[in-house]
Amino acid sequence: MKYLIMFLALIALISCNSVKKKETKQVSPTNYKIELIWESDTILRTPESVLIDRERNIMYVSNVNLNPWEKDGNGFISKLDMEGNITDLKWIENLHGPKGMGISGNSLFIADINTLVEANIETGQIINTIELEGKPDLNDITVSDAGTVFVSGSASNTIYELKNGALEAYFKGGEERFNGLYWEKDRMLLITSGSSQFKKISHNTKEVKIIAENLGHGDAIAPVGDGGYLCTSWAGKIFYVSANGQTTVLLDSEGSAENAADLDFSIQNKILYVPTFFKNQVKAYKLVKTDNIY
Repeated sequence: MKYLIMFLALIALISCNSVKKKETKQVSPTNYKIELIWESDTILRTPESVLIDRERNIMYVSNVNLNPWEKDGNGFISKLDMEGNITDLKWIENLHGPKGMGISGNSLFIADINTLVEANIETGQIINTIELEGKPDLNDITVSDAGTVFVSGSASNTIYELKNGALEAYFKGGEERFNGLYWEKDRMLLITSGSSQFKKISHNTKEVKIIAENLGHGDAIAPVGDGGYLCTSWAGKIFYVSANGQTTVLLDSEGSAENAADLDFSIQNKILYVPTFFKNQVKAYKLVKTDNIY
């Protein structure tokens, strides 16, 4: 009887384990890969940021032209068509280290070291400049649905908001080196190059929550349209970050010393446009969905 009881207990244990394994078997989440579709000419000069002008169906590319933080006056903005042809290499000139850009109304705003530059989007003429004291290292720009301009300060670890012609602190953090921004209705998204974190900041409470970590030299944020985001590491990685914070590496070009700076993404065409910084090109990749079952 003793051995019979032990035998029955063993059978029950095996049965329970089998049920448990069956219950926890999962279908993997939807994954993505990217496929190169074109490369621009290499006459760009240290391209840092790409911005799609969806109304005019063109792209703007900021060229820091070698040193990104030196006031050397050699930075410029280029125009490209959506197939990567450079239609106006030096559309806006006499900048220093232009980086992130944003469109509000009929103006193109450009982050240029310690100055927010406003240009007429039709003519490219600079119509206003707003300077900050000190060394904020202005980097990325995002624009709200109402047209409010926000810009990150990488050295000041501050997100600034343009109000009544002046830049005021919207949010200030620790020593994280703020970079990429993306405005959403209830929150501001931020990626940092110092702490390598992707965060959300409540507009109302300024409460901060981490979405994902270990994103290298965090540079850009772009929504994919499925609740997830594309994020870049300046050193040469592109990530897909799902709505629940799961991270997938889509591109790793660090070994070839090819940067992945401030990209933009077309949700409609499923194409991401990546400035390669020291490689002097913009590259376009198709985002392709792949469903895998394990």
